[in-house]
Amino acid sequence: GWGLMQPMTKIAVDGGFEPFGIMVWQGAVTLGLAGALARCKGLPKGRAQWLFCAQIALLGTLIPHFASFTAIAYIPAGLVAIIMALIPIFALVLGALIGRDALTPLRMTGVLMGLSAIVLIAASRGAVGSGPLWAVAVAAIAPLFDAINSTITATRGMAGLHPLQAYAGAAMIFLPISFVSAILSGQLRGVGVDLVSFAVLASAVGHTLIYAGYLWLLTRSGAVFASQTAYLVTGFGVIWSMLILGDRYSGWVWIALALMLAGLTLVRPALTRDQTVLAQSRGARDTS
Repeated sequence: GWGLMQPMTKIAVDGGFEPFGIMVWQGAVTLGLAGALARCKGLPKGRAQWLFCAQIALLGTLIPHFASFTAIAYIPAGLVAIIMALIPIFALVLGALIGRDALTPLRMTGVLMGLSAIVLIAASRGAVGSGPLWAVAVAAIAPLFDAINSTITATRGMAGLHPLQAYAGAAMIFLPISFVSAILSGQLRGVGVDLVSFAVLASAVGHTLIYAGYLWLLTRSGAVFASQTAYLVTGFGVIWSMLILGDRYSGWVWIALALMLAGLTLVRPALTRDQTVLAQSRGARDTS
């Protein structure tokens, strides 16, 4: 599902929607859908819960989505999907900096392989196509802030919020910001009964449900492990872009994709004995 969001966003952007205009509809759909599904939980309460919602709104939505929506207007959707695979690599580096993860030589090799994939994309005109090189750097902002948000969430938790409740609260913050920004920048646009509008709304629904699931996974397994969803996001992002948009990529892109996935394999965390016992006990509780 998350990989499908890349071509949906590309259709929306090519159809005339701009970043803040897309985020207005995303915020409206998220607030309505997540709010309805989590209505029995009520609104976030207290300073800690609203601070977490603000974190999700800023680090998990506004900054990364603005970056990826901007970049995807200039480079193929499949390339954006490949660049999103930097999330677990960035998460590992951040986890090592705060002492939560060990940056072993093998994992460091994985980090360097992932970064090499980005350098390869940026250096190859055949990979980027006619798009500007700065769009590659802008696209990399999204996984960086996603990794920052993931690391903070995995470290501090969600302040007792249900994932849907948290994302509904976040929408209450980023929707008005997006709305005012869209008006001031002239990016506000309505939706109709057409393919472009469907892509905008489908992307909004998808992001709401999938991101809520991702928040659940973050608090259960940690930032680096949860970020391994990048394997699927990247792979399906490329496949969906080829099937839906008819994208075709040069040999350099496939080499970069192989480097990125190989780097992810080396970055992947191995469960310690204590973590394995904890996982087994959780499974036993869930079964009971």
